[in-house]
Amino acid sequence: MYVEKKQKSIFVDNQSSQRLTDLLAESEKAIQEAKPQRAYKLAVQATQVVPESIEAWLLRATLAPSLDERILAVNRLNELAPGYQDKYNLAFYALKESLDRDPFLRYLEETDELYRVVNAQRVVLSIPKKRAPVNSPSPDQAPPGPLKGAYRWLTMAILGLLLAGIGAVIFAPITAFVTLRAQDSLQSRAERLSSTVILIVAFGLFVIGVLFSILFLLHWLG
Repeated sequence: MYVEKKQKSIFVDNQSSQRLTDLLAESEKAIQEAKPQRAYKLAVQATQVVPESIEAWLLRATLAPSLDERILAVNRLNELAPGYQDKYNLAFYALKESLDRDPFLRYLEETDELYRVVNAQRVVLSIPKKRAPVNSPSPDQAPPGPLKGAYRWLTMAILGLLLAGIGAVIFAPITAFVTLRAQDSLQSRAERLSSTVILIVAFGLFVIGVLFSILFLLHWLG
């Protein structure tokens, strides 16, 4: 009985894998034929057949017809593999477009690999930290990344929104300053991308902090 179930599972996995390959191939063919809508539908089917496929979600994010769809796909990519190779900077541009639409982010939680924040549409955004988790210090450990301080100040700026925005006004410029100082120490493309995202988020937090502070001042005066 166990052998039969195992063989059936292998058969299903192989069948799903072949179906995934066919859908991705059909989607790429549709792209070449200038049929973006069909290509996107095929990519969606691919993510449904194998929900853990990085390649399928990457293709779906690339072909997404709207910002909401792209954020959904990018979030899934970040959750599945925070360190995946984002050759086309899909996550960066999705976050930038979201902030351009409404520069609001609220800190929600974080893991060793991701920050989770909420935008103005109450959509949860997963943002990779692009750095290894730091445990107890040890002489054998590698030195902390150059953006470690920037992440710390960014967290303070996010939390500063709770203090009528005043904390964000104070800590967001510090975040930008620390990030700019670290530019010469950045070695990998992932670190440079992270620094750009930090600067964008810091700017958005500063703008929001100023607005919150003005509203608080107007309310306090009268």
